[in-house]
Amino acid sequence: MKKTKIVRICSIVLSLMAAFVVLPANAEGGPVDQTLTFSIGPVTAADTAAYLRSLAFGTFHDADSVYFDYTMNGSADGMDARAMLFSACGGISDWISFGERVSSGLCDERLFDRFSYTGIQDDLHGNYKSENVAITIIQGRVSDSDYYLADIYLQDITCFVTAFSSDEFMGNSTTVRKIFDTIPNAIIGMNGDYYSNNVYGPVIRNGQTYVSRVSSYWDIALLDSAGVLTTYPHGKLKKAALKELDAYQTWVFGPALLDADGDAKRSFRSKVLPHNPRSVLGYYEPGHYAFLLVDGRSETSDGITMSELSEFCEELGFTSAYNMDGGQSSVMVAKEGFVNDPFRGGRAVSDILAIRDLPQE
Repeated sequence: MKKTKIVRICSIVLSLMAAFVVLPANAEGGPVDQTLTFSIGPVTAADTAAYLRSLAFGTFHDADSVYFDYTMNGSADGMDARAMLFSACGGISDWISFGERVSSGLCDERLFDRFSYTGIQDDLHGNYKSENVAITIIQGRVSDSDYYLADIYLQDITCFVTAFSSDEFMGNSTTVRKIFDTIPNAIIGMNGDYYSNNVYGPVIRNGQTYVSRVSSYWDIALLDSAGVLTTYPHGKLKKAALKELDAYQTWVFGPALLDADGDAKRSFRSKVLPHNPRSVLGYYEPGHYAFLLVDGRSETSDGITMSELSEFCEELGFTSAYNMDGGQSSVMVAKEGFVNDPFRGGRAVSDILAIRDLPQE
């Protein structure tokens, strides 16, 4: 089990234990009252404690599940207790919309607290939270280079979009910034695979097929409509199989940076192995992604080799990762400008990946 998953599980257990220890007890150490009662008004920490006590001592009735199934997963359980604590801390303003969003979203319900249910939080530099999207920008150093990681959670796959330069297939190349500005409600963007340089195929963007043939020479990345990212070694994805897949986005550049077990690779089908700026699409699980940029070719950042990049993707906990166009193309932007420090300000490209929000009601 990955370390990050263990940490998340432990945090959930600790949060429930923290709520449980506030339960009132009598002189013999038992509970004072095992009847589930709630205060009038917003859910409080005391309400959560009463709910947990009822679950623990078996006084919770199945008939009550409909009233306490806040996450709308079909049962009243510890996850609903977490939601109650989240609400008690001011994190939920509307229980109905909360439940509908959590139960219908891409992310597992355990990740509900990554999002905001009380309005949009946006610093205009890529850090963002709404009920649909949560992004945190993380900066650090790896291999004597600066890296920038956009940690992304999505509840709707249509928040993950791609866009062509000049807003058309095979349009004239332009900057990542200009392409980004054509996307309504865009939050953060990263250069793509520069598909127009060599149109190998398949080229599927936002669910629309532009090129149906399938390259046998390059590793291929495919994001399906269920939010699953799969990378295919060169020659492994066939045209007949592609027709059966619910492909939402495809990229043909590579290489894939991790093997089928999520471990770093030792060999790569690529001519660009030495230190360079890099752009990577990382994947943890459906609804949880990452845009990773590593700067290079500067006094403060050497760039990173393909082997080092693969090892770093494993360290970050990605279960799949795909190398996009790099070098001077490696650019990440947000509403207020560059997120990374691109070599010579970046260059004209033919496509980008971006995260946008849905229109707010």
